[in-house]
Amino acid sequence: MPDYDVIVVGSGAAGLSAAISAADAGASVLIVEADTQVGGSSRLSGGHFYAAGTSLQKNAGIADTADDMFEHYMTLNQWRVEPSVVRKFCDLSAPTFEWLMRLGVEFPQEGLYRSGVGSTPRSHQPSDAGEGVIHVLEAQCQQRGIDFVLDSRVDQLLLEDDAVSGIQIGGDTATSSAVVLATGGFGANPDKLSHYYPDTALNADWQWYIGTPFAQGDGIDLGQQVGAQISGHNRGLLLATPGFSRDLEVLLPGWLIVVNEEGRRFMDETGPYTVAAGLIQAQGGRTWAIFDETARAEARPSPISQAYWVNEVLERKADEGFIHRADTLAELANLAGVDVAGLAGTVELYNADCDAGSDRQFFKQNGMRTISSPPFYAAEIRPAILCWTGTGLRIDAETQVIGKDNRPVKGLFAAGETVGSLHGDVYVGGGGSFGPCIVFGKLAGTNAAQLAKTTENVPTP
Repeated sequence: MPDYDVIVVGSGAAGLSAAISAADAGASVLIVEADTQVGGSSRLSGGHFYAAGTSLQKNAGIADTADDMFEHYMTLNQWRVEPSVVRKFCDLSAPTFEWLMRLGVEFPQEGLYRSGVGSTPRSHQPSDAGEGVIHVLEAQCQQRGIDFVLDSRVDQLLLEDDAVSGIQIGGDTATSSAVVLATGGFGANPDKLSHYYPDTALNADWQWYIGTPFAQGDGIDLGQQVGAQISGHNRGLLLATPGFSRDLEVLLPGWLIVVNEEGRRFMDETGPYTVAAGLIQAQGGRTWAIFDETARAEARPSPISQAYWVNEVLERKADEGFIHRADTLAELANLAGVDVAGLAGTVELYNADCDAGSDRQFFKQNGMRTISSPPFYAAEIRPAILCWTGTGLRIDAETQVIGKDNRPVKGLFAAGETVGSLHGDVYVGGGGSFGPCIVFGKLAGTNAAQLAKTTENVPTP
């Protein structure tokens, strides 16, 4: 008999959800975590949950379905994701959200909001962010008598008769009928970033990662030991930043414009953070926020910014030379390496739109003001804040890890950021990463427990 029915590697939202659902299906469960505490990057996140057809939506009179969510998700990513996996996420998003609330996670009605590209509010914000979600899930694991081993990094998966049969940590082993890999991403591993997410190398000198230092891509390494496929190359979520500090502020104020090297605008500066970095990346990864002295002097702390777009901060960064400052737009363009005529024409057209009260190019709605009072400023903007990585193990709709022969690797399941089958080039919106961690974590635990039960019931020849 194996030591456990199910072993879960990783204790973020995906791993804890897997352990709970496996235990509820009658399995004995062990969780192994490389850190000295549970939670992984999930503990550091906002804990938002992207879902369609939830009780909060119904209470708000919002008619939404899994079909609508699937169509939006697939269209947004031009169908360059695994349809069966996306379909499963959409179908299980609301039931899993309700399950999470029954466990004790609080999602207030006012926490329902619209995020990303789309008009339907599908993002659900919990009362106590990701840390609160982890506290609830950890407590539920403790109530079920699930075993934990912390400060232990799994070195190898065990194989028996071509099926995963446990784990090895140094010279120690633990056997099981199924293993769930929920080890998170690889945002803290420079070598894996350069290999699997090369877009991050374009601004490596600015880049910083908001997750745990234990996000080393262990799931990829472990999966490849047993022939797993890797999916989702060069995917993840980067956020635009002026690089003033390591503060997570994802939106730009409406009183500036962003231009490329040609001096041309290419975006609504107040548009969704989910697409801003991609738009900037398409311009070569380096762009400039242009504004004038009146805008700088009147820039006050706001819900959008407490650390970047504030008058004293902007003045200090200009004094330090981090922001270009000049008495004329031509001089400013030369300092920033922007086409002089292009910037002049862009500002002239933009000022005319401000006077007319309508942004004819990009339809920006809020914060428009002319750029006319010297000195003028140019702050460089790059997509350099790394939120999560989207390359990982290929799974099927039942969370089984797929081998290079396109068949499931027996006894191996995966969920969370270590999965590469779900995310496309465009992030769907707030909770679009955290929600699937719980959806597929719960599903992986249930399926792993069912496999263990089936395996243990097979008579010995």
